[in-house]
Amino acid sequence: MKIRHLVHSCLLVEAAGRRLLVDPGSFSTETVGALGADVLAGIDAVLVTHQHPDHVDPELLGEVLAAAPEAVVIAEPETAEMLEGDDVVAQDRLLPLPAGSIHEFPAAEGHAPLRITAVGGCHAIIHPDIPRVGNTGLVISAGDGPRLGITGDSLEPVQEFHGIDALAFAVVAPWSKMAETIEFLRAVRPRLALPVHDGVASEQGRAIYMRQSTQLAPEGTEVQDWPQPDRIVEVSSD
Repeated sequence: MKIRHLVHSCLLVEAAGRRLLVDPGSFSTETVGALGADVLAGIDAVLVTHQHPDHVDPELLGEVLAAAPEAVVIAEPETAEMLEGDDVVAQDRLLPLPAGSIHEFPAAEGHAPLRITAVGGCHAIIHPDIPRVGNTGLVISAGDGPRLGITGDSLEPVQEFHGIDALAFAVVAPWSKMAETIEFLRAVRPRLALPVHDGVASEQGRAIYMRQSTQLAPEGTEVQDWPQPDRIVEVSSD
C-alpha cells in the first residue's frame, strides 16, 4: 500500500490495484491538480469523510471527476446528500456510506478485492453552540494486506482502529487539544501513525504537535512524518 499526503487531510492511496483520493478539500487544490492527467484519470474512487470545505471542495471535486470519468464518490451520508443537492456529483456516481457499512470493489487483476469500511459517525465537538455534522471514519483493506485507518475529524477510539497497521490521524485541529490526541493514540495503538489535518498550523506550530505526538505516543506506535519531497509512505502488513 502506497499513501501520498497531498496537504492537510488529502491523501492519494494506492492499494490492491486501485487508486483512491481521500478528502480533496480547499487546502489541496494545487497539489491535487499537480498530480497530472494520467494519475487523475486512474482514480477509482474519491472518499469523503465529511462535509467541511477543508475536506471536500466542490469545485476541486468536480475537476477530479471530469478527469476521472470512471471514478465514484463514496461519502458520509449527510455529505452525499449535500453533494447531490448542489449538483456536484451525479446520483449514479455517488455512494453514501454510513458507519457500519462496507463497500467492496471487485478484484483488480492479480489482487484481492479492495474493501472500504465506514466507522464512527459524528464529527468531534467544535463548540456546544455549533451543530455536529456526520463524520465517517474509514478503514481501507484488501485480503491479508495492510489496513489503513482514516479518522476524518474525530478522535473517537473506535474498535476498528485498535492495532491497525497505519492510521492517518488529525495531529492538530481547532476542535482538539494535545491531551485528547495523545489519549486517542494510546487507546488505539496503531503500528504507524501518520499526521494529517495539519494545514491549520504554522510550520513552527506544527513542529510542536509533531514533537509531542512522537514523544508521548504509546509503546509499539511509531509516529512518522511524511518524507520529503514526495511525501509518500509505503505500508506492509509485516
